[in-house]
Amino acid sequence: MKAEDRNALELSRRGEAAEGLDDGEGEEEAAVAAPDAGYSAALVEELTAIRTAAMRVELANRPAVALAALLYPLVSRIFHDAYLSFDTAYAVEVSGQRRDLACSIKEAGEARALAAWDAMKEAWGEQLPGQSADLWVWLLEQPMDRLLDLLAFVTADNLNGVKTKYDQSGSRLANIEQIAVAVDLDMHQHWAPQAAFLSRLSKGQIAEVLQEAGCAPHAVRAVEKAPKAEAVAEAEKLLQGTGWLPILLQSAATA
Repeated sequence: MKAEDRNALELSRRGEAAEGLDDGEGEEEAAVAAPDAGYSAALVEELTAIRTAAMRVELANRPAVALAALLYPLVSRIFHDAYLSFDTAYAVEVSGQRRDLACSIKEAGEARALAAWDAMKEAWGEQLPGQSADLWVWLLEQPMDRLLDLLAFVTADNLNGVKTKYDQSGSRLANIEQIAVAVDLDMHQHWAPQAAFLSRLSKGQIAEVLQEAGCAPHAVRAVEKAPKAEAVAEAEKLLQGTGWLPILLQSAATA
């Protein structure tokens, strides 16, 4: 096991997760961790879907963290259900729902994180038997490290950090933040403020983004006065290399 995976596994084992999951405190924790920043519900869902795609890639590459994330709900439901609220949920949905992230992203083809995840899924598909009837024998023939890599992938495929308009799963969204920290999620590797995102904002919001990114005041004013299409194009240029991230894509690992 890699040193960083061992450290992440130790972090995930700690009792931090139990705090705030009962008596509705999970919803408050999630709200603090990922406020919507005034974005529309559709854009919040899209950004959290993109972030989930990135987290799936990172989690699939960190088998120790994936194992901890998988064990967390399974063990809790066996030993801790009596102490948790009835609607407690987890980021890894072990029931196998496998949420389709592309449905939540307006321009799915432009999402780098989703493309990376799809490529990883295709690579595994080429290695696995073509028929389910052959899968059991194939699994028994694999070395333990290969099975652990596969476990990490299928665990990641069930990761759901998408925040929808009427989402009440505060404990699930709180758990997603724990996993983001454990995998050292850095969304700079998976996302940049390009036109697909900026076109979803008002010009006032674009100006706020530029200010947060430290752009020159005269450049911000010029963008505010320009027509929307020109404002988006200019803002995209100004934001290149700034490292700016919307708060929905930030985590304690990168904030």
